[in-house]
Amino acid sequence: MMITTNQQLEEHLDHEFFARFDDVRERYSAELEDLRQNELAEDDYMNYLTQVDEAGFGDDVEAYEASWARTFDYYTQLGG
Repeated sequence: MMITTNQQLEEHLDHEFFARFDDVRERYSAELEDLRQNELAEDDYMNYLTQVDEAGFGDDVEAYEASWARTFDYYTQLGG
């Protein structure tokens, strides 16, 4: 009877140990994914700022967006 109890205790302790390990692994995995997503967002934003600059607007994002809004309005007025 004692062997079964010891085996059950050992299995229980193993389960708790590996469950904690899984929790840590999942947390780090989620943090890495957050870092990847942040890096992608920063890359997209930097590419956008490069487009604004190359279009001749310097760092004036609002003027760039207004220019595109005027272009879109003109296009839609032509029936596009």
